[in-house]
Amino acid sequence: MTEKQRKEAEWENINVLLMMHGLKPLSLVKRTDMKENVDLIIFDKQLSQTMRENLKTMMEETSRQQNMIQELIETNKQLKNELQQQQSRAADQEQRANDLEQIMESVKSKIGEMEDESVNRVCQQQNKIKELQKEHKALQCSFPFSILRQHVLASVDIV
Repeated sequence: MTEKQRKEAEWENINVLLMMHGLKPLSLVKRTDMKENVDLIIFDKQLSQTMRENLKTMMEETSRQQNMIQELIETNKQLKNELQQQQSRAADQEQRANDLEQIMESVKSKIGEMEDESVNRVCQQQNKIKELQKEHKALQCSFPFSILRQHVLASVDIV
C-alpha cells in the first residue's frame, strides 16, 4: 500500500467515524479536480496527519462518553428500581408495625376487661363471704352449734 493509499484509507476511516456520529463526511479532492472559484481547505502532510489524529481522537472520545452516559442511564434506572423496592419494603414494614400496634392495643384492652371482671368476681366473693359470716353469727346466736355447722357447710359453694 502506497503512502497516498494509506492516507486515503485513514480519511475513509475518519469519514466512517464521522457518519457513525451523525456528522457529514469530508470530501477529498484531487489536485487535478480543483477549480479556482471553489472554497477549499488545503492541508500539508503534517497538518493532514494531525487533523486525522485529532478527528479520530474526538470520535473515539465521543464514543467513550456516549458509552459512559449509557452506563450512567442504566445505573440510574437500577438505582431507581432499588429505591422503589426499598420504599415498598419500608411501607410494608410500617404497615406491619401499625397492625402489630393495633393488635397490642386490642390485647391491652382485653386484658383490662379481664382484670375488671376478675376484680368484680373477687368483690362478689368477698361480699358473699361477709354475708355468710353475718349469717353464721346470726345462726350461732339462735341455733345450737352442730345445727349451725351443718347449715353453713351446706350453703357454702366450693369455688
